[in-house]
Amino acid sequence: MTKVPTEFAAPISVANHRLDQRSPLYLDQLTTRTLLAKQGPSLGLWRAAEIAALREQRFEPPVLDLGGGDGLVTAMVLPQVEIAVEPDVIAVKQALQQELYQHFFTCPIETAPIPESSIATVVSNSVLEHIPNLDAALTAVVRILKPGGKLIFTTPTAAFSQWLALPSRRYAHWRNQQLCHLNLWSSDRWQTKLEQVGLRVESVRPYLRREWVSLWDGLELLQQIRFGQQRAFGRIWRQLPTSVIDALAHRLAGIDLAAPAPGGGQLIVARKPGGIDGDR
Repeated sequence: MTKVPTEFAAPISVANHRLDQRSPLYLDQLTTRTLLAKQGPSLGLWRAAEIAALREQRFEPPVLDLGGGDGLVTAMVLPQVEIAVEPDVIAVKQALQQELYQHFFTCPIETAPIPESSIATVVSNSVLEHIPNLDAALTAVVRILKPGGKLIFTTPTAAFSQWLALPSRRYAHWRNQQLCHLNLWSSDRWQTKLEQVGLRVESVRPYLRREWVSLWDGLELLQQIRFGQQRAFGRIWRQLPTSVIDALAHRLAGIDLAAPAPGGGQLIVARKPGGIDGDR
């Protein structure tokens, strides 16, 4: 399992939920290299920004990971998580290898038998943009959060569609269909939605500038090219010498992954009112 730092930076909270755009965002070389080796250049780039942003936060236990998939990203942020909610049974089997989660629920969050007001932190990485019945999912999150508990999640922004490799609405529509994106929203729209279900937005952390989103999309398209049954780019990538992956990881680790608002992606922290920290 990938080692994660034993100490995390304090969560960033700012007035009217805007982060200081001057704050840089970096990911260490070891984690970056692991991402590139396991997930390739495009997904590795996007995950690097998400992990760097998530590591800025504090996660009060008990923690619930909503839609954590195979657990790889969460394992690079937290050493242990009490509960995972993941409907994909195959992903859960892969997540077991991380030795990260104490309990699994292989069902949607709406039907997971989790006691009311029992969770201090819900973390969700690039999941909420895919959920069809978002109101039901968010209502379930609010139900299980303790008073003062937090929802910490990452998601692509509304700008994502405009920053892809090809500046075409038709192309953006095709890509979002391909990626199963349903809820690509601005931070303001997220704030409205979260307030409707009873959560207060505390901070927003934009990441990935326009040029990085365009690069990500171009690399992602290259990885889809097939010769026969094999993806050509992936085959070449897996055969790259270790020294090349090391050099790429060193380069990526030196890149500031932060972005001015809106960014291609964003980390949002929202809190349930009540409790010592939630009475605001």
